[in-house]
Amino acid sequence: MVNIDEAEATNLASHLGQTRETFDEKFISKGESGRMVINSIPCHFLVENSCSVYEHRFAGCREFPAFHIPEFNKRLFTTYMHYDRCPIIFNVMENLKDMLEFESKSK
Repeated sequence: MVNIDEAEATNLASHLGQTRETFDEKFISKGESGRMVINSIPCHFLVENSCSVYEHRFAGCREFPAFHIPEFNKRLFTTYMHYDRCPIIFNVMENLKDMLEFESKSK
């Protein structure tokens, strides 16, 4: 899940030529605490494994998949969830398999 702040939502809504109200209705889920996240996985803006709003993407998308942020091991489930849609995660995991000489038991 990508957390979105008000400024990011306003920026992307403006780029798309939409009001914030329309943008929020189409693309945002709001929790009881007011936290905003994209309401779809995969993201609405992911088109053929590329971000269609790349220059206006959210901060959480800029740092995704966050391999550089401490305590990566606590986010493994989320990382694996995106294995089939994120080329970065796919390539990192496949390279790790090679480095660790991973052999599938299904062969």
